Amino acid sequence: MSRSLCSSASLRAALTGAALGLLLPLSPLVVAPVQAADLPTLPGAVVSLPWQDFRQLVQAGLAPAQPEDPAPQDFAIGRAAVTGRLEGESAVFAAKLRIDVLKAKGWVEVPLLPASYGLRSAKSGGQDAVVTVRNGWFVLFTNKRGPVDLELEFAAPAFEKAGQNSVSVQLPRAGAATLDFVVPGSAPLELSAPGATQLREVARGNERQISLLVPPSGNLSLSWRAKVQGEEAIAQDPRVYAEQQTLIGVAEGLLTGTTTVNYSILHKGINQLRLSLPADVTVLEVNGQGLRGWTVDEKGGARVLVADLNFAALGSYGLKVQFERPLPLGSTAVELPLPGVLGVERAKGWVGVDARSNLELAAGAAKEAQPVDVRELPAAITGQTDFPVLLGFRTRGAAPSIPLDIRQYPEVDMLVTIIDQLAATTVLTPDGRRMTQVVYAMRNNRAQYLRVKLPEGATPWSTFVGGRAVKPARAEDGRVLVPLARSQAAGGELARFAVEIVYVEDGDPPAGGKRGRFDAALPIADVPATAVAWSVFVPAEAKVKERKIVGSLRRVEAFTAVDAGGVTVREANAMVQQQAAATFAAEAQGKGVQPVRVSLPLDGKPIYFEKLLVLDEALTVGFDWTLKN
Repeated sequence: MSRSLCSSASLRAALTGAALGLLLPLSPLVVAPVQAADLPTLPGAVVSLPWQDFRQLVQAGLAPAQPEDPAPQDFAIGRAAVTGRLEGESAVFAAKLRIDVLKAKGWVEVPLLPASYGLRSAKSGGQDAVVTVRNGWFVLFTNKRGPVDLELEFAAPAFEKAGQNSVSVQLPRAGAATLDFVVPGSAPLELSAPGATQLREVARGNERQISLLVPPSGNLSLSWRAKVQGEEAIAQDPRVYAEQQTLIGVAEGLLTGTTTVNYSILHKGINQLRLSLPADVTVLEVNGQGLRGWTVDEKGGARVLVADLNFAALGSYGLKVQFERPLPLGSTAVELPLPGVLGVERAKGWVGVDARSNLELAAGAAKEAQPVDVRELPAAITGQTDFPVLLGFRTRGAAPSIPLDIRQYPEVDMLVTIIDQLAATTVLTPDGRRMTQVVYAMRNNRAQYLRVKLPEGATPWSTFVGGRAVKPARAEDGRVLVPLARSQAAGGELARFAVEIVYVEDGDPPAGGKRGRFDAALPIADVPATAVAWSVFVPAEAKVKERKIVGSLRRVEAFTAVDAGGVTVREANAMVQQQAAATFAAEAQGKGVQPVRVSLPLDGKPIYFEKLLVLDEALTVGFDWTLKN
C-alpha cells in the first residue's frame, strides 16, 4: 500500500472522525472527539479519498438526532402542603404547591381552586402570580418550564349546627397532599373525613390541630365535634349544606336563568338531589357529575326538580340547572324565578341580574335576600355573561323572594349604511361634453339598494358593485336603484366595498370655439357620506378663473387625508376597488349582465374640489373656461 494513497475500509473508519473534524468550522456538525490511539502511525502520509467515499463520511456525520420524547401531560403538582384555621363562619387556608411544568415551551394553564372560594393572594417567588378565572375555576398561567413554587391564601365556607362543625373544600390534585387544620377548643374531637387517611389530632394549648392526608381526588369533607365521655358510636344520617349561585337574564318577553348549587354532603352519601321550581319555569338542561337523569314532579301542586345520580355523592358536589320563563309583554313587575334547594340543613347563595335589552331594572322589597354591590358577586356569576350585571343579592334560606320592577324604552334607530368616501372624476372635452365616474367606498349592514338621483340629462353607462357588473333599476321618482352587497365582518368591523357608476352628459360647445361654461352636479345618494372628493379634468389649453368658481364644494390644492390610515380619498377608494371582489355577495349580481367596464380618458389638467360630511344635499361646481390661442 502506497504511503500517498490509502483507501482500505479500516483506514476509512479510523479517519472518519478526523475528516469530519475538518468540517466543523464550515457546518454545525457535532462529532465525538477522535482519540490519537485510534489512528495508525504513518509519518508524512497523505490520505486521498474518492469523492463518493468522502460524501458518505459527511452524510454519516449529518445523521439526524433522535427526537425528544414529549411529556405525557403539560404539568404535574408534586406536592401540596395546606394549613388552615377556623375563623367564624369561614375556614381560612394557606397552601404551598410545588408545580412541575413539563411542557417543552409555551403557556400552561393549571387549575387551582373553584371560583366560588375567596382568593386572597397567589404568589410565586414573592411576586404576584398570573391567576384568573376560567370556566368556574381559579387557574394559573405560566410559561416557565420546570418547578414552580406557588403560595395561595383563600377562604371557604364553614358550617355549624347542633355542635357539629364541618368544612368542605376542593384542593388542587397533587401527588402528595397534607392538611393541618386548627380549631378552637381543648376537648378531644370526634373526627370524620371520608376518603382521607392518617386522620389524627393533637392538642395545642386551647386549640386542636387536625392532620390528615388529602384524598387523591382533592375533594375533602372534614367534620368534627367535641367527644362526650363514654359516648357510644351511633349511625349518623347525611347532613347536607348548600351554596347557590344564580344568574337571571332579563330580555324582552323572556327571563333566562342559570343556577349552580354547590353541595357539602357529610357523614353519608346521597344519590338524589331536589330543587323546588317556581310556576311557569321550563327546565332546559341539568348537568352534574354522574347524573343518571332528571324529572320534574308536579304532584300536589308543587313543582320539584328531581336529579338522580348513579353513585352516592359524598363531600363536595355541584349541580347546574338552566331554565327560562316567559315574560308577558308590557310587564312592569315580576318575581324573579329562583329555584329553591330542598332537603338541606342550611342554604345560602348569591343572585345576579343582567339586562339583555333596553330595559331599566329596579328591585323591590326582597325576602330572605339582601342587596349587595355587584362587585361582591362571585366571579362564577359575573364571568358567565357579556351583559352588564345590574343587580346583586346575597340570599339565606331555601326560598328567597326578589320582586323586580321593569321599565322598557323604545329603541333609537341607528345608521346601518354609510359612505366612508365618495371619489368622483369628471373629464371635460373641448366640445363641452362631460364623462363622470363616481366611486362610493361604503359599508352596508342591511340596505338592499343604494338610491341615487343622477343629474338631469345624465345617461348611465356602467354600474359595478364590488368589482362586478350589476343591473340597476329605476324607481318611480326617477332615482336609480343600485343593488347592494352586505359587508363582511373583518376583525369586528364591517368591511368596505366599492359601488361605481359611470355616466355621460351633453354640454354646450364653447361660444366661438373659445369660451365655455362648466355647470355640473354629482349624483345625490340617500346615504350620508363622510367625505367627497371631486377631480375635474379640463382641456390642457383651457384657462379657468379662480374667482369665477361657484358651487357647494370648495376648491383645494390636494385632498384632505380622512381615512384612518392617513391616506387620501382617492387612494382609499383605489384600495377598496382592488379588494372589492372578495366582499361581494352573489345575490347582488344582476343576471345576464356582461361585465363591461368603461374607463375614463384622463386628459388635461385637474382641478380638485372637496366637501366633508354630506347628507341629502346637492353637490355642484360651476366656472367659466376659455381656450387659449
